Amino acid sequence: MMTRLSNIVRNPFVVMVLIALVLQTVMLVLFYSLPDPLGLSLTEMFEGKTIWQVFMAFGAIMAIGALFAFARAPRGLAIFYALYFFLAVVDYDVFRFSHQRLSYSFLRTYFHLSNITDATTVSTLGGDLVGTISWIALVLLGFVSAIIFVVAYTVMLRKRRANLVLDNRNGAWRPASKKIPTVLLTVGLALSVTPLVLFLTGARGWFEIPLVHVKVEKRFTLGKHTLTAPILHIAAVETFEFIHDNTKITDDLVKDLDSFLPEDFVKGRKDALEYPMYRSAPTHEYKAKKPYNIVFIMGESFKGRIFNQMLSGDTAFAPNIWNFAQVGGVWFKNAFSGGYPTVRGTTATNLGFPSHPNRDVPSFYAANKFKGWPEFLTNYQRAYATVSNPIFDHTLPFVERFFNKNWYLIGEDIVDDIDDSLGVDLAIELLEKMPTDKPWELSFNTISSHIPFYGYPNAFAEKPEDAMVRYRNAIRYTDKQLGRFFDVLTKRSDFENTVVFILGDHDTPVDSIDYKVPQPLGVATTQIFIGIFSPDTNLFQGLTVREDVASQLDLGPTVFDLAGVREPNHFWGYDLLAQERPANQPSVFFSQNSYYLGFRDHVLVGGLENEEVYSGVDGEFTQVQDSVSIGWKNKAVGAARVLRSVLRNDIMMP
Repeated sequence: MMTRLSNIVRNPFVVMVLIALVLQTVMLVLFYSLPDPLGLSLTEMFEGKTIWQVFMAFGAIMAIGALFAFARAPRGLAIFYALYFFLAVVDYDVFRFSHQRLSYSFLRTYFHLSNITDATTVSTLGGDLVGTISWIALVLLGFVSAIIFVVAYTVMLRKRRANLVLDNRNGAWRPASKKIPTVLLTVGLALSVTPLVLFLTGARGWFEIPLVHVKVEKRFTLGKHTLTAPILHIAAVETFEFIHDNTKITDDLVKDLDSFLPEDFVKGRKDALEYPMYRSAPTHEYKAKKPYNIVFIMGESFKGRIFNQMLSGDTAFAPNIWNFAQVGGVWFKNAFSGGYPTVRGTTATNLGFPSHPNRDVPSFYAANKFKGWPEFLTNYQRAYATVSNPIFDHTLPFVERFFNKNWYLIGEDIVDDIDDSLGVDLAIELLEKMPTDKPWELSFNTISSHIPFYGYPNAFAEKPEDAMVRYRNAIRYTDKQLGRFFDVLTKRSDFENTVVFILGDHDTPVDSIDYKVPQPLGVATTQIFIGIFSPDTNLFQGLTVREDVASQLDLGPTVFDLAGVREPNHFWGYDLLAQERPANQPSVFFSQNSYYLGFRDHVLVGGLENEEVYSGVDGEFTQVQDSVSIGWKNKAVGAARVLRSVLRNDIMMP
């Protein structure tokens, strides 16, 4: 018995699998114990996915170990585990930081040099210094262990060869039997299949793990999220998505897509089945007769529901924005984002089509055939100032492609919670460098009102338990900083030729009203503030409050109007200066496996894979079954299929 146990322990595959299981256990403990940067509960967020995560992680380790054992490649297994846990740490960071797996372009963004060398490292890798050290140590431990094993095992083989101890045919370690790898494979596959069985059988309720007295929910919800993106899971998901996302584009699906597009978009297409999201240059009458300077301010969580209260007299909420709006412009009461979190709003705003969970952020480092609106402004001097490392929002590919080297990040805070102050300082510095003899474009963002709304100095206002009070305080602080920017802007000699866009990146849940959206549809509170302002009377005669639906999808076409861009493009939206979305047509975005349709007087939300449809007015949602709502639900599903297929196959434009 002792001899058999000794042989098992000396088996390199068993040893490596055991070490990998211990390392995975450490990762699981860290995952659920380290603080989260956004202040969200990891146990609550992953409720219904815990079994999936744990069983798939352990199952993959054992199953892959068995495959390498059958192949008699212990050194290959060591190298695989090193790479596996490197990817696991990256995947962990994506969850810890953004709570969604976006695409494998996160390898390019998360481990970009700027993320390793600046002040955001601590918050990015684990949320605090303990997390940073822990996860970097895990990466190093995996690589160092693999190197040591490969070197030691190679030396051992050479010694055995010299002593003619090994089999002369291949000079490799040969297992005495296939029992051990068979057991590993059987257990690994059983663990991997268990969550799927629970899902298919509709298991509900809880069970308690003996000794540790930890309760685990048996309910299993479908999702792409895992702790380590185990190889078996990746293979299953990619196979599923390859089939699921390759819907054949038909005339009927194109009609579904067309229900969300401008009429001139539909008429301007040359090949709707091959390039359903690409049109020739718009032919409508443009508002702008000359190129304008453009300021583009994306405000963190600028909630339309709350900003619209200023129209009813609550101007103390953001007095500087309100006063600036009086120079002239349009204020959209029914404005919607292209999705949550920021990267989805950024996708919609800059690329003119909604993001989709199965194809969330196409990597800009592949041969993707689409362009952002800043790329069309070839005659403009452009610059971008950001208060947060673009890796924070997975927007680095956008920033680098749109602005090349002309983007700037604020320095490390000397005093906590003054990011928006530093951001406006940077924006003013860039503004003062803009020419007066050629058009220019300046973009910057804000951060103080990021959930959980603590991003303003203690001396500025209190930080009570009431999240809405903190939110309003944070907006007031951001507004105060923007007031300084407006003062400098209005004193420029070319101010009369300047247009300012102010918009939210997305809505965000703050109070009980925001949490009334039916679950598990994700964060569907998407009404944002959108305002376009300029003193030029050729564009605006004072401030106009508009009732028609506006969307982040519309901002690109509106910029094209102002910048004199008259080119073919793939932007879904309307030119908000010269066009209006028809009263019965909503904006659309997709979140997780659900859709969100924003109309003028209500919204519709529901799942892409089920028949439930909810109608909401002022945060109150009820399930509906009328033919009009069901019809729009079917159109949203059809548009989603087109979008998935187009992004999967990279047929956005010729």
